[in-house]
Amino acid sequence: MRQYINFFLICVLSFTLAALGLGCGYTTRGFLDPQYRSIYIKPAVNAIGVTGETQEYSNFRSVPPFLDNSFTKALISRFTFDGNLKVTREGNADLVLECTITDFVRSTLRYDNQDRVEEYRLKINFDYKLYNTISQEVIKHKSLIADSEYALVGSVAKTEDQALTELLEEAARKVTEDIVEAW
Repeated sequence: MRQYINFFLICVLSFTLAALGLGCGYTTRGFLDPQYRSIYIKPAVNAIGVTGETQEYSNFRSVPPFLDNSFTKALISRFTFDGNLKVTREGNADLVLECTITDFVRSTLRYDNQDRVEEYRLKINFDYKLYNTISQEVIKHKSLIADSEYALVGSVAKTEDQALTELLEEAARKVTEDIVEAW
């Protein structure tokens, strides 16, 4: 009987400490310096050289139109969803985020028996720079990669536009988490 009482007391104590925030655990709060409350997201720059090397059996490089605009919208949407930094105008922001798309690749992952493409992978390479608006000090400068696969057939089939949207959302998530969280 004494063992059950001790176990019960330990459980109650653990739950009490967790409820008061005194124990270990996951928090949705960011680890960003509290002096930074707002961010201005500059329009992303598309720095992909379309006249450079070609990709996979093609004499030209194909990049989705308005890729930079779509990436900017995904970044704004993700920072708004995250809520740790308020997205605002340039003059009112504590931080400025600049993103440059450096590469976009569409590659084939799988063919069927008749050499028709069944699955693709989209990959985007980009750099970002985050700096303080007052001191112009660069806080973070990093290169990241995001990718997304999509099937053309089967129960999980989707269009390239859907896959591109998922790719840009993933890229925006990576930037936001890299800035806000200190893992």
